[in-house]
Amino acid sequence: MKTQTVKDYLAVHTWVGIVCGLMLFIAFYAGAFSMLEADITRWTQPPAPPSSQLSDDADALAAAYLDTHPDAKGRVRLRWAGPDNAQPALAHVPRGADPVWWQLGRDGQLRRMDSMPRDSHTSGNFVDYLHRKGGLPISLEVAEPIIGLVSLAYGLALVSGIVVLLPSLVKDLFYLRLGANLKRMWLDVHNLLGVTSLPFHLVIALSAAVFGLHDLVYDAQDKLVYQNGLRATVARESVPAPKVARTDWLPPSAIRQRVQAQVPHFQPSTMDWVTRPDGVTVGVVNGVDERHFQRGSRFGLAFVNLGTGEIYDRSYLPGTSGPAGSALLASLFALHFGSFGGDPVRILYVLLGLSGALLFYTGNLLWIESRTRRARGAHADAAVRPRHVRVVSALTVGVCLGCAAALPATLALARWLAPALGDLDALHQGTYYAIFTGCVAWALWRGTARASAGLLGFTAVCNALVPLSALLAPSPDGLLLGVLCAALALFFAWLGWRQSAAASRVAALPSLP
Repeated sequence: MKTQTVKDYLAVHTWVGIVCGLMLFIAFYAGAFSMLEADITRWTQPPAPPSSQLSDDADALAAAYLDTHPDAKGRVRLRWAGPDNAQPALAHVPRGADPVWWQLGRDGQLRRMDSMPRDSHTSGNFVDYLHRKGGLPISLEVAEPIIGLVSLAYGLALVSGIVVLLPSLVKDLFYLRLGANLKRMWLDVHNLLGVTSLPFHLVIALSAAVFGLHDLVYDAQDKLVYQNGLRATVARESVPAPKVARTDWLPPSAIRQRVQAQVPHFQPSTMDWVTRPDGVTVGVVNGVDERHFQRGSRFGLAFVNLGTGEIYDRSYLPGTSGPAGSALLASLFALHFGSFGGDPVRILYVLLGLSGALLFYTGNLLWIESRTRRARGAHADAAVRPRHVRVVSALTVGVCLGCAAALPATLALARWLAPALGDLDALHQGTYYAIFTGCVAWALWRGTARASAGLLGFTAVCNALVPLSALLAPSPDGLLLGVLCAALALFFAWLGWRQSAAASRVAALPSLP
């Protein structure tokens, strides 16, 4: 391969990484934690115990609501009792409006819930949104297209990085030199992580681009491709829903039993009655089957005949081979979210997410070190860093360690304050961005060399708060999270020790401005 070709690809790889690396670090770091989303929510907000004033009969709840609201439009969702809710609840979601949740009292009367079930404004939801927005403090609707474009650039960086590494791939791939030369160590780590996890990163880059840009793609198809519009075309090509009179609907428990008889490993969690504008009501049973890829982020769908309980459309059912396009989307969803294989796959995705974050961190470190050495070559009398290198260096340390410190800190705080707070999302937003901003400001003010050791120690302490909280208030839901944060606390403490040791070795040299 020509030397100039390698240099061109190196330039592409370097600048794409620098421009997108910090946002991708947050997306991957929070993404690793989002694999424990359900555990985090149950740990910070344990489910309320059953109330003696409320009924446990989901069929009676559904019948009471549907009988008193026969003309309900939009979506009516019944949520069966499960790990996150001790008793059934029902929501009416009118088009363009917020859901209203109901439960059934022992006296047979509907009771409006004072607070909605834990579908949003939870600790797990905060972590997931932080991942999906790449840490940007803006609305998800605005952040997702940005993340989509960043993911496309991320794919370009992966390809260019492999091209750069090809000439020395066999010789250097598994040569991990953990000596005093920090640049060589980070280069070996960066190359090893990039190559060994390349398939995972390619899948994440492609799927994240699809998720982030799908609205723009669909809008373009709606206007430029389909003569009658995308929605009308999809409706025409979908399996027609059977028309069943309201008086012939089966109770939810009967539909649940018949669905499980048809797909024994499918575990239903909710059921929807969706009334379309043409007056036809579609029955949808939502659930999980982690043996197969799932169409949703962590769930699958079964479209059922409300009169017989028969599954008439299996396109979104886990383990069912539907149309090629649907199968491809199901694969993208499952491979991105790790929603198959149970706990072993979840733990693997946690490790892959953290290794991805480390990949971007080490990439920035390599760029900083290269520019620093170049500056030293031009100024033999002093180790001078250009201003843009100092800024990128401080931002790398501040943003990466700010995220790594703020995320566990806000979860530990939520563990203790959640019972007393009505708006947990405000706690997470305030705590996370206050710590994150403080770390970035500290790094910019003090400079990388003087701020790194202290920020690494602070990050180790913030991570240690989670296992400490788990020990003080034991809960099985906090086990995986506690082990993860304990390991991260040790890792950041080790990095801080190495940073301090390296700083002591160069104490006699002129300080970097």
